[in-house]
Amino acid sequence: MSTTGTGQFWDGQFADVAFRYGTAPNAFIAAQAGRIPVGAEVLAVGAGEGRNAVWLAEQGFRVTALDLSEVGLAKTRRLADERGVSVETVQADVRVWRPERAWDAAVCTFLHLGPAKRSVLYRALRTSLRPGGLLLAEWYRPEQVTEGYTSGGPPDVAMMVPLAELRTAFAADELLLAEAVEVVLNEGVHHG
Repeated sequence: MSTTGTGQFWDGQFADVAFRYGTAPNAFIAAQAGRIPVGAEVLAVGAGEGRNAVWLAEQGFRVTALDLSEVGLAKTRRLADERGVSVETVQADVRVWRPERAWDAAVCTFLHLGPAKRSVLYRALRTSLRPGGLLLAEWYRPEQVTEGYTSGGPPDVAMMVPLAELRTAFAADELLLAEAVEVVLNEGVHHG
């Protein structure tokens, strides 16, 4: 088990035999994956139990899954084995992780940090990409809490990500798509 508090928390969340968020990819990632160049190297940040990482590997991408939870990464490896694909796994805390290489694309879904740490996450996402690299990411916005949605995410509105914050954080980058939308989630027992 991980030695950090957050790692222990997620190890506990992922300890069940069932996959917390299912084994199908996140709908946004599946819909946008066509933007990733064929054969690209892809980093899945906050990969959890690996549903997105394994699905991307099934699409022919060379995938590295990064997560704090060793239990989640073990499930990633198991799912990859069951599906006959290869996914490299890296156990690390993205809040202190410094990439030693770069990828063609990165994906990140629902990795919620407090306001003081989000800039660290954004920097890690940016520095993990090669020049011209693609980031596909999805977060809950503050309305998830303030309007009483129950489809998932932390209960603290400060952990939600405002669209304006993303536009500012990635202002130096080319934004192909940045929007606030309402989506009905059906992703395992904890998103939906």
